[in-house]
Amino acid sequence: MALALGQADPRHNGKTAAVPKSPAARTRGGSINAMPRRATDLLAAAEARRRRASMNLHATGRSELGQFFTPPPVAAFLASLFQLKDGPAKLLDPGAGVGSLTAAFVARWLAKARGPLQITACEVDQDLGPQLKDTLADCVQGVGLQAEIFDRDFIDWAITSGLHPTGQRYDYIIMNPPYRKLAAKSWERSSLSKLGIEAPNLYAAFVGLAIRLLAPEGQLVAITPRSFANGPYFKAFRQDLLSRVSLRHIHVYELRDKAFADAKVLQENVIFLISNGTPSSSVTISSSPSPLSDITVSRAVPYREVVKPDDPDSFIHLTPDADDAQIARRLSRLPATIQSLGLSVSTGRVVDFRTASNLRSSPENSTVPLVYPTHMTQGRVLWPRAGKKPNALCLNQDTRPLLLPEGWYVLVKRFSSKEERRRIVASVVCPDDLPGSLWAFENHLNVYHDQNVGLSPLIAIGICAWLNSTPVDIAFRQFSGHTQVNATDLRSLRYPSQDELLTLGQAAIDKLSDQRAVDRLVSSTVKGLED
Repeated sequence: MALALGQADPRHNGKTAAVPKSPAARTRGGSINAMPRRATDLLAAAEARRRRASMNLHATGRSELGQFFTPPPVAAFLASLFQLKDGPAKLLDPGAGVGSLTAAFVARWLAKARGPLQITACEVDQDLGPQLKDTLADCVQGVGLQAEIFDRDFIDWAITSGLHPTGQRYDYIIMNPPYRKLAAKSWERSSLSKLGIEAPNLYAAFVGLAIRLLAPEGQLVAITPRSFANGPYFKAFRQDLLSRVSLRHIHVYELRDKAFADAKVLQENVIFLISNGTPSSSVTISSSPSPLSDITVSRAVPYREVVKPDDPDSFIHLTPDADDAQIARRLSRLPATIQSLGLSVSTGRVVDFRTASNLRSSPENSTVPLVYPTHMTQGRVLWPRAGKKPNALCLNQDTRPLLLPEGWYVLVKRFSSKEERRRIVASVVCPDDLPGSLWAFENHLNVYHDQNVGLSPLIAIGICAWLNSTPVDIAFRQFSGHTQVNATDLRSLRYPSQDELLTLGQAAIDKLSDQRAVDRLVSSTVKGLED
């Protein structure tokens, strides 16, 4: 149902209700040639409404809806990415909030394009209805601009109305979708799955629906977390996205706390432009420290380097720095994978809250060592360790399937802290570090093993040194924008040959805590990194 002031207008009997022009627009006539002068006013008015709404929005409500309003520099940058064409056009703003993105787009449209523009905005939060209505009233003061608001959840609206065969398709879609996770058994997940959209998060659901609403040659610009670029949770989403549209431009804000500073969002965000129609042969990759920075690095990258044709996981690689991209290309040519080495990597088997009754703070009779990420330090394992985490797991018939035999293993934190200098943080654990013949590894660890037994000592040290090296960190950051490291990510990496790993392991035995020494050994041992 369309809205004028956040309430359904009974005079329209459920039909779309256009946002009326303001009295000022009627008296002025609203010449499009005069509109560029108002661009700053549009953005300033929308920003004032955004700040008022942010102050009045309760933290619980923000969390439930996944709301993070778009600051003006970010909104303006999103709008700047569109390749505007003259002529009549339709704009969609899903999850419109107070209308900041629409205001940014209209300001640019009035300055750069000629032709009537029809605006559709969806916003489920009716408390924002008056502000959104006021923003759109400002926007439609030009000749040929019309707007309508739907006070409905975008997913529900798109599934029940927007995707109807006779429904509208949009030339431009601009969006800052909500970020909340979707429960596996939610109605959204079920409804989306029937459309071929597998979305673990609201933002992926919004994007998946929006690309289906694009007109031929239509364009979509969005700001979302970068988490969709890699990992198993978003694999189906990536494959659906890349099969339907082409990436044109991706921008990364390097400082994860700046894009939504006033909302204290710590996600690493990306802004991307995608288009429907002609496939792209290259993608512009750019980055800047923050929305307010004048320093921007930008380069055109062949599409095959962003999405590798032979990658079954369809990871999206972001390489704004040419030198870093060269390092990633060299690593991609290395001879081995974890599978070709005959090894495996998997997550630790102990999910502590599922076996809470078997956890012990200190070793006792009939317990085995339990290793958490907190036990990792400077490339080795320090156990036991005083603190909040348990150090032992009871040995019984319920826990025995969770254990591995003592040996040499490589452990990688699944969640590195934001203060870590590397995304991948690896340590070796060996029989000198832990007692007993059976060990337990908690689920926040990835474990390298040889068919569920330990590795050879030199291979374990070599893999640990390789994972902790700067070239691997640089390559990893190009497809992962968050602090989570999945086993799938580690399987996707390339590795030195077995002989090189053995040589590296021999040389790095007592140097795992020395970053410069590790990098120097990797550089001198692994062929191809300096080509």
